[in-house]
Amino acid sequence: MPLSKHQILSGWGNAPAQDCVSYRPEKKRELQLILKEHQGSLLARGMGRSYGDASLSANGVIRTERMDHFIEFDPSRGVVRAQAGVTLAELMDLAIPRGWFPANIPGTRFVSLGGAFACNVHGKNHYREGDFAEHVQSIRLTLASGETIACSPTDKSDIFWATAGGMGMTGIIEEITLQLKPISSASLKTNTYCVKSIEDMVGAFERYRDSADYMVGWIDHMASGESLGRGVFEAANHITTGDGGMVLSEFTPAPTKLKVPVFLPGFVLNRYSMALYNRWRFKKYTVDPRSEIVNFNGFFHPLDSIGMWNKLYGKRGFFQYQCLIPETPDIASKLRHFLETVHQCKGFSFLAVIKYHREGKGLLTFPLRGYSIALDFPNTARVRSMLPKLDQWVADHGGRIYLAKDAMLTPELFHKMYGKSATEWCEQIHDIDPDNRFTSMMSERLQWKNKA
Repeated sequence: MPLSKHQILSGWGNAPAQDCVSYRPEKKRELQLILKEHQGSLLARGMGRSYGDASLSANGVIRTERMDHFIEFDPSRGVVRAQAGVTLAELMDLAIPRGWFPANIPGTRFVSLGGAFACNVHGKNHYREGDFAEHVQSIRLTLASGETIACSPTDKSDIFWATAGGMGMTGIIEEITLQLKPISSASLKTNTYCVKSIEDMVGAFERYRDSADYMVGWIDHMASGESLGRGVFEAANHITTGDGGMVLSEFTPAPTKLKVPVFLPGFVLNRYSMALYNRWRFKKYTVDPRSEIVNFNGFFHPLDSIGMWNKLYGKRGFFQYQCLIPETPDIASKLRHFLETVHQCKGFSFLAVIKYHREGKGLLTFPLRGYSIALDFPNTARVRSMLPKLDQWVADHGGRIYLAKDAMLTPELFHKMYGKSATEWCEQIHDIDPDNRFTSMMSERLQWKNKA
């Protein structure tokens, strides 16, 4: 059996950290040996870019980053088949020069395909393209028994959709076959402008949702009162080389301009330093839309240019809190109320991002039709006492928390947020993995596999 070792692992937020028994197989036979000979439960882990405790298990973690080979690529149809350890960065490097692009892409390209499916990631275009899993043609999944099965939206669809967003509870994703979308250049045309309040922000999303390929808003969390929710709104569209777009063959991955070598002292990031940053960011734009041609790297993954940027938050780590609030006629009022609740709890977010979504697919898919807000909070006692209050507020207003970024949700609120889908999913994973071979710190915290 491949050698194991003890490692202190964490999610991208570095909170919590856990001493884990860790394996790094390279071949399928090594994976089979681990499943056969390891005593206790296991969990597949990709690049560790989920934020909380979803990729942690003291009992045993199978790190898939060495299972990272492309198996097949059809450049005429834009269909790629790859091992689960292949990253979106590697996929983009392969596909973009050949005229293809992932249909949706999260805020970092350093996530594995297996992790993207297990978390069913979304991007700035969810309202158009939906979830990552909606573009997956099939997966190969290794079950607790060691059997590897193929499943898709039409074949063994119950297992397929239980695995999409299932946070690793059904088995180990070995391969993914993914449909890409065609592009004509490696550039986007953006329209960017300042908005004065959360009401104006919602109005901007409503204005562009029928015409833009992507939309995102950046909120100045320092603002309050009538200015609460002010920030920068950005809409983007793919363009052709005839419109000034970069020739596909000239695409190159963004270099890492800076790498944070050590955890910085906790005082470096504070409301004063972030106020200066916000002033600089928002001063760049006015209330009049500014049109620019930008490359993919700067629009989709601005933080990827800073290596190990999570260390900026210091050793204590941070929580990225992402919730979704369903769209209603008074949605702007609800968003304002949510942001006011954060302020009342004296929470301060270093980053605040708002996106618009359509209804997602799958039992544990995060998006509903509505708006998500992602906030970065330092790991402090005040924040840890605040997050349960935010969870309760979100649940009471029909919303939900994105599990890939959660670290503190309770079983009761999980079921309230995800409703009948959560009950059905728990029943399915009991059928798929009756002996609870696959567990995580998250699954134990949320009691997903507790016997009835």
